[in-house]
Amino acid sequence: MARPNTGQVTERLWADGNTVTFGARVRAYGKRHRLTWGTNRQGWNRTRAEITLEDILQKVERGTWMPPEKGASVKQSQRTQPDGRQPFGAFARKVINSKRAHGLDDDTIAGLEWKLGYVLGEFERLELLEIDVARVDSFRDELAERSRIIRDAAARGKPLVESVRSQTGKPYKRRKRALSNGSINEILTLLSQIMQRAVDYGYVERNPLRVGERKERFLPTTRPRRTFLEVDEFHALVDAAGELDREARQDRRVGRRAAIATLGVTGFRISELCNMRCAQVDLARARFKIPDAKTEKGIREVEMTLWERDELLSHREQRARDGFPMAPESHFFGTRTGGPRDPDRFRDRLLGRAIATRTKQGLPPLPNITPHSLRRTWAMFAAQAGRDPHWIADQIGHTSAAFTLQVYQQTRNRRLTDKERQVVWELMRFADEPTECPLTRQATRGVRGVNGSVNGPTASLELHEEVSASDDEG
Repeated sequence: MARPNTGQVTERLWADGNTVTFGARVRAYGKRHRLTWGTNRQGWNRTRAEITLEDILQKVERGTWMPPEKGASVKQSQRTQPDGRQPFGAFARKVINSKRAHGLDDDTIAGLEWKLGYVLGEFERLELLEIDVARVDSFRDELAERSRIIRDAAARGKPLVESVRSQTGKPYKRRKRALSNGSINEILTLLSQIMQRAVDYGYVERNPLRVGERKERFLPTTRPRRTFLEVDEFHALVDAAGELDREARQDRRVGRRAAIATLGVTGFRISELCNMRCAQVDLARARFKIPDAKTEKGIREVEMTLWERDELLSHREQRARDGFPMAPESHFFGTRTGGPRDPDRFRDRLLGRAIATRTKQGLPPLPNITPHSLRRTWAMFAAQAGRDPHWIADQIGHTSAAFTLQVYQQTRNRRLTDKERQVVWELMRFADEPTECPLTRQATRGVRGVNGSVNGPTASLELHEEVSASDDEG
């Protein structure tokens, strides 16, 4: 009986203590093959090596893999010149550092570094003049192929796993995530910005990503489906999270219910929730204070509904009983040590497990939601409660009401029953508002104190258009 086709990634550390050569040992077609791909200085790492190995094993199963005749060269280039011959890596880092000096926030800088990692992995050791249209297209196609391999591996029931570190530095394993076409295009856009800077400086004659039409350099994308929850689905998700809290050990009751409830009735970004400290939660005044955000508009105070305040009071009392730190500098939705929760683990574990709990109970499945879906859910609730677009934009931290108007457009043809509207109102009601859903919008949160009907968002849209027109005339 023939031995099965297998493979294993290999790493060999050089004498300098820093350079690592990545390769693999593969058993295929009844023979052993030793492969050498490249070094970490040439853009190779463990993740890239595992994806490449998975691609080889899939080809072996199909009988289409051809063993290479010789190993790859890993000789390093030492050439550096202060013109188009200079290494791309050093020049790219200068461009990114100049962007840092423009006062970008931490999340934007982290996004740039993430995209730069992919770009440097392919082009770092090349000279600027060596980056042409063919290399760019090859890079794009390789990223798309890697993503296909990751998705195919998951479909085979053998998902690729990677080791990552949380914000606290604790390692954990998770499934590798395939890049979407949109993410690959964002990486290509950063590469285009770097190469355009080289063109502006006269180092190269043309930007390879601006040759031909855009569709020839970038991948096609489809508009993502914007998901949100109906009010009954939101309550079901909150209840499922509460069930997880009750079943958890004392040292693992980290406030799942309160965290999901807060995302759904405040419109916070996941980073804002995970980084929120106890000093920012003013339960006496029913306010959240957001001192740092992606934009200047995002630095704000957010009003707290009565329903949300009750949830947070219960959350604080539970953390106090369990002995979790609640000092002003501790994180309000943090870990048992008071540290911040990791946004990725929140998505993968807390939100995912709450959805799975509902499914296990035999209830209809919820839409495929993310923390940002709960942000849109809040905007939907606010629109259904008759809030004004400008107020919603201020609360959510947007510089304009355009996003809010998109939400209003979604709700324009949605008619709620009196019972459904009352349930939404109970989530969104503030202390100075009546218990029963009123027939008029509250003047405290309207446009310039003008009341309007809450029976659907149409009246608010017309009101917004009138105010916008008067602003233009003024």
